[in-house]
Amino acid sequence: MNESYRQTRIAQLQNHRHTLLQRREQRGAPIASIDMELNVVRAELQALYEAGRMQLVTETDA
Repeated sequence: MNESYRQTRIAQLQNHRHTLLQRREQRGAPIASIDMELNVVRAELQALYEAGRMQLVTETDA
């Protein structure tokens, strides 16, 4: 995975997460669906962070 793409995608997901958290605080917000979307965002962020860690380990071992 391209590091530039990974960093860009992380920034996009963090922004999206922030927006979802703000929407969740609004009165009458569909909390269940927002929580499901937050879980998807969180899972992708975790995968991207893990990919970055694995890349660092690979580079350090080389």
